[in-house]
Amino acid sequence: MDSDYVTSLYHIRSQFSTYVTIPICILSIIGEIFSIIVFLSLKTFRQNSCAFYLMSMSIFNFIRLVFSTLFIVISSAFTIDWTFALFYYCQFRNLIVASCNLSAITCLCLAIADQYFATCLRHRLQQWSNIKTAYRVTGTIAIIWILHAIPYFIYFNQLSMSNTAVCITKNPIFLKYHTYGYFLTYGNLFPLIAVIFGVMSFRNARNLTTRANLLVRRELDKQLTMMVLVEICVYVLTYIPYSISNGYSTLNTNRDPTLLAQLNLINIVTMTLSIISNGNSFFIYICVSRRFRRQAKYVLYENCRNHNSNNRVAPDHAEMQVVTERISAARAGCLITRRPSLATGITSGAREGNGKSEIILLQLK
Repeated sequence: MDSDYVTSLYHIRSQFSTYVTIPICILSIIGEIFSIIVFLSLKTFRQNSCAFYLMSMSIFNFIRLVFSTLFIVISSAFTIDWTFALFYYCQFRNLIVASCNLSAITCLCLAIADQYFATCLRHRLQQWSNIKTAYRVTGTIAIIWILHAIPYFIYFNQLSMSNTAVCITKNPIFLKYHTYGYFLTYGNLFPLIAVIFGVMSFRNARNLTTRANLLVRRELDKQLTMMVLVEICVYVLTYIPYSISNGYSTLNTNRDPTLLAQLNLINIVTMTLSIISNGNSFFIYICVSRRFRRQAKYVLYENCRNHNSNNRVAPDHAEMQVVTERISAARAGCLITRRPSLATGITSGAREGNGKSEIILLQLK
């Protein structure tokens, strides 16, 4: 009876991974690609520090989803033995996860902190919100978290028995740091920081209408603040369950097959929620920001539709001949009056100055 129950749990886990987790992972990867394209396509976004943090977060999430999460999801859905082929890649995957995950959540915290500085009344704090500072801070935190992830490449050097695509560590000290430090501290501390700055930014954004700011800048700050706030709320609701369940699974020493099957099912469900937390940015921004939605429509639809079309409109041969004749008449001293029958998009007129005729051609935009 217990063996049938365990078998059914693993079957449910496999079916859930195949029909739910894999489609969500693919949609998340596509969404992160679209987010990066939209942020790079608009100059206003490229010159805004908060948008740069959000774009950097999308880049880190995309790297993690492609080189780590998709690999784990496929191994959970299908029974594949990766033992000999991808052992070193498994170690490299832990390096990617540890560095990109913390870099992405740090960029999210920096984005909401940047919006707090941008909407603050103090001019000294507003100076922290600039694109040059964003470049330096993003590069610094990326280097810091890559160095922090090197021990994961060293100590996670054994393949898991339940999933050969996952590396585990037998070092008890590093295992405790991984559980209490990485999952339970970093996974919950950064969202808490983001929530605190989010509340203060929301309070500042409500007072933007009473400040002497440019209308376009106020509207952009409001939309970016709302984008980051919704992103934080979704992250808290989707990633924290995964960090708790993964931390409990790591500390669990009970080898009961029934309990392990239950934990594996819970882990794949919570991991699916964590995929949503890492790949939801494009869909959230589409729903929240009018400017992002308009730019996404232009880049992904209208720009692609008009990619092969020729936008230059040139007058045909007959119209060019009419224009040439009128210019010749003007040079001969004739007075040409403005007529709408001239070539489409072009108006002409003649004026006399100092005894000479002067032709004026205006190209209408």
